[in-house]
Amino acid sequence: MDYFAGGRFTYDWTSHHLNLWEELLHDRIDAATAVLEIGSFEGRSALFFLQFLPKSRITCVDTFQGSEEHVERGSKYESDMAEVERRFDQNLMPFADRVEKRKGCSVVVLPALAAEQRLYNVVYVDGDHSAASTYTDARLGWDLLDKDGLMILDDYRWGRDRPAAKRPAVGMEAFLQQIAGEYELLHQDQQIVIRKIKIGEASIGATKSFTIAGRDIGELAGGALSPPLVSFVVINWNYGRYVGATIDSIRRQDYPHFECIVINNGSTDDSAEVIARHIEGDPRFRMETLAQNHGQLGAALWVLDKVNGGFVTFVDADDVLFDNYASMHIQVHMALRRSVGFTSANVAEMDSTGKTLTASYLHHRLDKTDAQRGLRGEQTVLRLPTVSPSQYRFLHANTATIPRWHIGWLWAPGSANMFRTSVLRLLQLDDGSKPRMTAADGYFNTICHAVAGSALIDMPLSGYRLHSSNYFATGESVEGVRSGTRSYAAKSQQFTYESVRFLIEQSERFDWLLGPEFWPTVDMVTRENGAALRDYFRNELAVEIFRQNAPQLRSLFGDEKFRREITNRFSGAQARTILRAGFGGRIPIRHLHKSLFRDFRVFLRRTRRR
Repeated sequence: MDYFAGGRFTYDWTSHHLNLWEELLHDRIDAATAVLEIGSFEGRSALFFLQFLPKSRITCVDTFQGSEEHVERGSKYESDMAEVERRFDQNLMPFADRVEKRKGCSVVVLPALAAEQRLYNVVYVDGDHSAASTYTDARLGWDLLDKDGLMILDDYRWGRDRPAAKRPAVGMEAFLQQIAGEYELLHQDQQIVIRKIKIGEASIGATKSFTIAGRDIGELAGGALSPPLVSFVVINWNYGRYVGATIDSIRRQDYPHFECIVINNGSTDDSAEVIARHIEGDPRFRMETLAQNHGQLGAALWVLDKVNGGFVTFVDADDVLFDNYASMHIQVHMALRRSVGFTSANVAEMDSTGKTLTASYLHHRLDKTDAQRGLRGEQTVLRLPTVSPSQYRFLHANTATIPRWHIGWLWAPGSANMFRTSVLRLLQLDDGSKPRMTAADGYFNTICHAVAGSALIDMPLSGYRLHSSNYFATGESVEGVRSGTRSYAAKSQQFTYESVRFLIEQSERFDWLLGPEFWPTVDMVTRENGAALRDYFRNELAVEIFRQNAPQLRSLFGDEKFRREITNRFSGAQARTILRAGFGGRIPIRHLHKSLFRDFRVFLRRTRRR
């Protein structure tokens, strides 16, 4: 076939590659192939792709301002770039409905394509010939290349007599070194052709286990160390229409070291039959049944003594996990600069039928004051074989550890969170024998963060389903619009008093564990600060919690600190009620005087504000 008949061209740098391209692309002739071309010039290569791959669509990226050799006076490749662009437009006109022309610098256009979540099956790199530009185009293009896709790097042997900075081979070699283990080399001559391998293929390397500095951890530890086990807990109540898809998404995880407990939480629909059908034949899955609905938190508390994994995710029975969910969470847990209570990834919000509404949860943001961005060096941590070097770099750039003192809701909801089992058990309210009709994340996220901190992964790793039966949210998260319901928000805020009660009742234990951070932690689980914090403690429920535990608090912290911590949170008759209970019915004059004096100072401050 004459791919260039009727076209207008000045140079032919393409025809001698056609036999190679036809051989490499032959199995894609009948496929709907997305092609990205970086450097198009007059459109010869684009014409080949469009005709050899009749179902293809191509994105052509070019500044149409030329490289150094095109604009340099006296160069044998000197070209009128305005005329080059006109020839490109004319040559591609017959295929206009399959061509997307993106005029601009590749360092601007390629990140924009990534932001649009574009993926391509073929990426052809033939732009600026400098080493830095070649490396950048290849690096950015690689992130846009889908699994099993081909990348063609042109002009590997071009300009051998030029300085290293002006030779494309230098940039290509640096790029290939950086993505070692992520590709299969198909051809190397004037062009380099590589295939992006799927993580987990044998060609990624001999090891299937964790490594540190490239060495298998099993060998280093003599078989004494094994990968972390993840426990997925699906808590289902009357979600028979969704739970099958949820289970299937867990089964597809590329991280194999997991167990899954599916709790049929008092369902009255066909959930039991659906669950049994979807877990059949896989020993990693088992179903547990509660005769009555214990609520999500109640079921979560009930199952904690039954999980075997060191990490736990409570999966909403209407959500789906992406295939790399466990791999990404575990890799972050293994690579953070300091361990945290849980990691929270972003989510893609979807409607009841699975149609995507957003690719990000509004409140999941890394731009928090004092957030610590990044992971430890790749060679210093336990590395998963299912997380490629480029994926690790992405996690490094898009993960932040959030200091414990940040207050409020900071995370994505539900299934987005992976907890350390030890921290969950440390903060286990009870054995789950009685119903707790509230969300598990509403309790665990806040108190785990207050005690042990959290980390955010700005990458959607699950689909969060919104529908009329979702008690927390019926619409996607939008700036300026509350996503929850009024009744859920009130119930969630009311339940924070249970967190306060838990810490106060077990103050002896947590004072030892947290030291001077005990009282700040009590305040943090309220999700309030400043004036709102004192309003929070005015609630009679808070007064009663402290009154009942006052003797223990006084004994543990001593008279002076007991009085100070109470009056920091309560005032007036409420403070004196708690102090009286702590001092056995009568407040010593010295402490009564200090309590009254503090009330007076608070009154003066409020008066001045008016």
